Amino acid sequence: MADEVLFALDGRGVATLTLNRTKTLNAFDAAQIAAFNGAMARAAGSAGLRVIVIAGAGPIFCSGADIRYLQWTGTLSPAENLADARLYAAMGEALRDAPVPVVGRVHGGAYGGGLAIAAACDIVLAAETAKFAITEARYGLTPSLMVPFLIGRIGQRGCRRWCLTGETMTAAEAQRIGLADIVVADSEIDDALAKLVDGLLMNAPGGLAESKRSIGENARPPLDRHIHERALVAFADGRGSEQAKEGTAAFLAKRPPRWAEGS
Repeated sequence: MADEVLFALDGRGVATLTLNRTKTLNAFDAAQIAAFNGAMARAAGSAGLRVIVIAGAGPIFCSGADIRYLQWTGTLSPAENLADARLYAAMGEALRDAPVPVVGRVHGGAYGGGLAIAAACDIVLAAETAKFAITEARYGLTPSLMVPFLIGRIGQRGCRRWCLTGETMTAAEAQRIGLADIVVADSEIDDALAKLVDGLLMNAPGGLAESKRSIGENARPPLDRHIHERALVAFADGRGSEQAKEGTAAFLAKRPPRWAEGS
C-alpha cells in the first residue's frame, strides 16, 4: 500500500506526495485512498513542515477513480458505501485543512476525482497540455463531494457548466475560469514548481498558516453538517445506483450507456 503514494520530505520541510498507480493512469482505489490519507497525516505530523506538493507519476496526474473500484463500491451495502465515502471525502478535507500551502502539480490530465484533488489544493500549477474534466455524470455518478471545492474555485456558474456537461477543458480554459492558477509549457513545469516553492519558503510559516485559516473561514460559510452529510449520502448512494452500475459496465464494454444511446 505504501507504494500507492510515494512520500518524500526534504531538508527544507517540503513534502511531496506522488500518486503512483501508473498502470491505471493513477486512477485511485481503496488502497490508494488509504495511502493518500496516511501520507497526508504523515506530512501534517512532520516537524518543520513548510509546503506540500501533490504530483502524479507517469504520463498523467490522475484519471479519477479506478473503474474496478467503482464496480466494487456498487456491491457494498449502503452503510459500507457511506463509510468508504467518508474515506474518499477525507482526501479533500486533508488538503483543505493542511496547516501549510498545498501545491498541485498537474500534467497530462486531471479527471473526475483527480480534478477534485487538484481543486482542493491551494495553488494549482498546470502544464499547458493538461486536460481537465468533471466526468462523474458520464458514469451515472454525482460529484457532490467535490462541489464545495469547485464552488470556491469556479463559482456556481462554472459548476453548472462543467459538472452538468462533463466536457473536457484545456489548461488555458481551466486557468481562465480559476481552476488552474499557473499554466506553463510542459518542459518548464518542474522549474516553475521549484520557483513557486522557493517563493513560498520565503514567507513566514506562522503567517502562511494564519492566512490560509483566515481565507478558508471567510471564503466558505460555516459548515452545515446536514448539507455535508447529505452530500456524503448522495455520493455513496449514487455509487450503488443502477445508473452507476450501467455507467461502469458501459465503460468496460466500450459502449455508450443506455441513457446515451442514439445521441
